[in-house]
Amino acid sequence: MIPVGSARALVPARPGSSRRARGVVAAISALAMGLAVAACNPGSASPAPSAVSGAAPSAPIVPAASVGAASPRASACATPAPLAPIGMCTAPSASPGATGSPGVTGSPAAGASTSPGGAAGSPGPGPSASPAPTAGAAPRPAPTSAVGFRVRKTVVPMGFPLPRTATIRYGDGWGAPRVGVARPYEQIRGVAPDGTYLRAHDGIDILVKLGTPVQAPFSGAVIDPARRWKPWDPSRYGRVVAIESDEATSPGYVVILAHLSTRAVKVGDHVVRGEVVGKTGNTGNAAGMAAHLHLELRAPFLIRYGYAKVIRYLDVFDAEPSVRAADPRLR
Repeated sequence: MIPVGSARALVPARPGSSRRARGVVAAISALAMGLAVAACNPGSASPAPSAVSGAAPSAPIVPAASVGAASPRASACATPAPLAPIGMCTAPSASPGATGSPGVTGSPAAGASTSPGGAAGSPGPGPSASPAPTAGAAPRPAPTSAVGFRVRKTVVPMGFPLPRTATIRYGDGWGAPRVGVARPYEQIRGVAPDGTYLRAHDGIDILVKLGTPVQAPFSGAVIDPARRWKPWDPSRYGRVVAIESDEATSPGYVVILAHLSTRAVKVGDHVVRGEVVGKTGNTGNAAGMAAHLHLELRAPFLIRYGYAKVIRYLDVFDAEPSVRAADPRLR
């Protein structure tokens, strides 16, 4: 092997031989380039000394298998420039497999997220910033216990009980004064001097045209209210459809739809959200009044109430926040 640094010793010094000298220099340069290319071959022996410094490259040659599909010969050393093999044949500055290392197939750039539970450097779904929430984002589930329950603010995910095209007006809400005996499952607003409980409104009234279709606010089973709340008083509620939710966001919650003129389902039926279950009316103690839908929500647990030193445990709470949240006119 002829060292590249000794090329000058082979050039004749006789005058008039410049053409031959240039030919010899070109041949030796080609030989030096060939040696540089051979140094880039991972299967070859130790690389030849550098034509620039006379020293071996400072970093080992990286085998093609460790840097993805492209081999070093096909990328870095395909077209070596004369007298500069070191810059072409050194290994990447970062070790293969490190996060953000260049040339590693599938490695995200620095700052990109990795797949959940995976090691650093594994392919990720994209930037770490969360995408903007979509309109179809899942609603927040209803509470599953009375701990921290907000009687006047809790929103149960549900559909609106009346068609979007219906003309409605909100009437009396939760807690409005009512006459008559307060049943054990009904709330009170105080105690009269003679010790009688003063009854309060347990739901919300929605005034709407007589005979308007009533839709199931959530999917579930139609239940018999007289078997759960005793003594049940049909003369107060009129025709009723009560639905116990089996939706994932409100399991066990019950909606009571009262004062209906007709029912389209029976106890034991399973209904889906939005299904027509009856029509509005003024049956029960709403007789002679404007047609309206009385709607109550009942929780699958008891809530502690205190009225003028009287403690009662009831499953009823204010349904108005849930109804208004579902009202398409208020979105």
